[in-house]
Amino acid sequence: MRILVTGATGYIGSRLCRHLAAGNDIFSLQRPGHPPQDGIRAIEWDLSQPIDAAILPDEIDAVAHLALARDFRRFPEGVADLFAVNVRATVELLEYARTAGASHFLLASTGNSRAPDAGLVIGDAPTPPNDFYTASKLAAEALVRPYRSCFAVNVLRAFFPYGPAQDAKTIQRMIARVRAGEPFTLGDGLAGDGDQLSLIYVDDLVKIFGRSIREGWNGLFDAAAPEVLSVRQIALEIGQQLGIDPVFDQAGHPAKNMCADMTGLDQKGQAEYRSFAQGLSDLLAAETT
Repeated sequence: MRILVTGATGYIGSRLCRHLAAGNDIFSLQRPGHPPQDGIRAIEWDLSQPIDAAILPDEIDAVAHLALARDFRRFPEGVADLFAVNVRATVELLEYARTAGASHFLLASTGNSRAPDAGLVIGDAPTPPNDFYTASKLAAEALVRPYRSCFAVNVLRAFFPYGPAQDAKTIQRMIARVRAGEPFTLGDGLAGDGDQLSLIYVDDLVKIFGRSIREGWNGLFDAAAPEVLSVRQIALEIGQQLGIDPVFDQAGHPAKNMCADMTGLDQKGQAEYRSFAQGLSDLLAAETT
């Protein structure tokens, strides 16, 4: 297959490229200044700017849009970048995929999105998001759906991926908190154990992404391991593996349920996941090598 990957130098995208490289032609649409990976054809372009289709291959079998805006955490300063990468570039890549003969389009989204597959229902459940990043991802999800009349469209919502050499995301922040002896504030409800989370080890997530491209999945899928853990359970496992007792306190705000719907992956027969205990062990072992 000829596959164009955006975000190919990122934490997940670089792993996906390596995973797909055997037996496929991989084109990495990446920001200037990043060295190309072995066996992968780099196309330098900053998605904050409109895409010049002339730089892209004339023909492509699949497009995987994993790019992350540079300023995705900054609001309102990063709004223009977020809109460009998550919304405008999505439409440009959909049109490119259509004209280049693609049979599949993958959009990487976020577990923060809670829109039903039938479309957004504003003013009803789910509540529209308050943060611009999630709102832009939901907009992209809505925009890709009509293109199912042109090719298979697969939206994968990743729930709290973690692994070695990651920046300060959820699990890395929790590890640092345990090591520093800083307390975990647990919201009320849900047995007093704090937020309930779905997680997935990065290599397991990449395998799901790769399989969805190879098999041409069509639809909306939550991408996570089936194990659901509370903040307390996660902190206790981290503490056990580090040999440090985590510290907890209670807060007046309600705990959140941020768990994946595993129905889609179950229907696909997806069964290759590692437990959080094993994933954490792999992560900590990688830190020492």
